[in-house]
Amino acid sequence: MSADLDGELSARLLRGLRIAQTVITLVILFGLNLPNLLAGAAAYHPAWVAPVGWAVLVAVAVVDAVLVARHRFWGRARPPVALGVLALAVLMPLALDPAQLGGPPHLTLGVVGWIWVLLFAGARLRGLVALILAHLLIVLGLLVATGRTDRVTLVAFGISAVGVTSFQLAIALAGSALRPVARQAVEAAESEARARTAEAVARAVHADREARYAELRAVALPLLRGIGDGTLAPSDAEVQQAAARAAARLRRMFAEEGDADDALAAELAALIDIAERRGVVVRYSERGPRPVPPPDAAGALLVSAEAALHAARAAARVTLAGVGGAVVVGVVTDGAARVPLPDVADVGTSTVEAGGATWVEARWAPRS
Repeated sequence: MSADLDGELSARLLRGLRIAQTVITLVILFGLNLPNLLAGAAAYHPAWVAPVGWAVLVAVAVVDAVLVARHRFWGRARPPVALGVLALAVLMPLALDPAQLGGPPHLTLGVVGWIWVLLFAGARLRGLVALILAHLLIVLGLLVATGRTDRVTLVAFGISAVGVTSFQLAIALAGSALRPVARQAVEAAESEARARTAEAVARAVHADREARYAELRAVALPLLRGIGDGTLAPSDAEVQQAAARAAARLRRMFAEEGDADDALAAELAALIDIAERRGVVVRYSERGPRPVPPPDAAGALLVSAEAALHAARAAARVTLAGVGGAVVVGVVTDGAARVPLPDVADVGTSTVEAGGATWVEARWAPRS
């Protein structure tokens, strides 16, 4: 998710820069290249090479403008398109009069770098730098091959190459610098979201505990007062049952404090609450360290525990234990339980009935 957010924020931050790059490229294509095309098309043999090549470059720039408008990048299409532009930058000079190499009719010299800047927006710069260097070396090789090695030509070519490519690389570096900015912004936003979530969870847990302690006080305090002032007799069966119920809930609350983030224990606590509200006295215990089962396995364990607790009439004992890398939920009730067979991998159940009691064990044992 962090990577997705990083990419989304990078796209938003890059959009303004990409718009500027598109405008620069289109201005060069129509403001500089088009007049040179109209004036120097005769220097190409055949003459149609110049307008066709220029139209291809315009088409790439227009497609990139559409991608910018849709907040998208070239993705997998980037390498073939970039290499196609490089091939065009080689073929067009080959069709050009050698005397015009490096001159105004040499349409690709000052613009293909901008096309690559568009293609490599949001990507690493190694590909862009490699293509620009390859293009400059190819043009220099053509100048040498055609005998254009006089000082004036080479100096003019060097000035043009350094001036244009330095501007292109500076713009590309600005886009590359936005990626760490986006990453830092996403990390800061995630940290803030985690802090807010933790605070909200803490408030919810605190409110839940306060409500449960208030409910326990409403049951336990009158019971203690009654025993203290003699209005309730400790020998009374109902008083003993109420006291056992309150003690069981108190022990379970203390057990839950040991691992507040244990989802399985929390769900078991909810099932025990339901049983206790029916008047069932439930004793709960946790034993040993245990792994965290996947959601489907935890759900299967809870289904077995729910079926066993639902069958309890007056008393039940629930145990959550870790045994040799497995998670075991055991429930002993005073009623006959019908436990459904789990349909989850690595989860098994067993049921034993004896002496009017039912023992149900659900076990998740992941395969090594």
